[in-house]
Amino acid sequence: MTNEATQIDRLSRRTVVKAGAVTLGALGLFTPAVAARPLPPESRTVDAPSGFGVELLNGHATFPDTVTAKFRMQYEGGNGSLVSNLMYDASSVVVAKVTWAPEGTSGWHTHPGPVIVSVAEGELVVVNERDCIPRTYTAGQAFIDPGQGNVHIASNPSPTEGAVAYATFLGVPVGAPATVWVPPVDC
Repeated sequence: MTNEATQIDRLSRRTVVKAGAVTLGALGLFTPAVAARPLPPESRTVDAPSGFGVELLNGHATFPDTVTAKFRMQYEGGNGSLVSNLMYDASSVVVAKVTWAPEGTSGWHTHPGPVIVSVAEGELVVVNERDCIPRTYTAGQAFIDPGQGNVHIASNPSPTEGAVAYATFLGVPVGAPATVWVPPVDC
C-alpha cells in the first residue's frame, strides 16, 4: 500500500492506492458532471442495437476504498476537450465482453459513468452526438467514453468480420444498468 500526495492539474490530492486500484485511485479530481439534455416527447422511442451482444464478465464489483475518477479526452479532429468526472464515487465497476456481428451496431446510448474500452478484434466506428465525427478504433487500441450523458453509437463497419471489445464501466450504481439506450440521433 502507498500513501502519497500527487500533483495533478495544479491540485494536490492525497491518494491511497491498493493493489488493483492503482490506476483509478491516482485520478481523484473533482468537477461537476454533465447532465443529459431532456428529450422532446416526439422523440422518446429508444434506439435498438442490431448484431450486438454483451456478456457480463463481472457484475457490480466495488472497491473497499473511496475511488473518484476524472478523464479528459481530446479527440482527434475535435474542437476542445471532453471531461468526465465521477466526483463522489467511481467505485462500482462492471466488466463486460462486447461483440458486434458484421455491420452490427450498439444503437444510440449512454452510460452512468465513464467506460474504458479495449478493442480486441476487428474495428469499431464510434460517433458522439456532440460533434457527429466518426472515429475508428482497431484491435489493439483503446478509448474512453465519458458517459454521464455522452450519447454515442459504436458500429462494426466490416461486412464480413466481427468485432470484440472489453469494457470496464465505472460508477454504475448497484442495481442500475451499465447502458441506457436513447432515441436515435440525426448525425
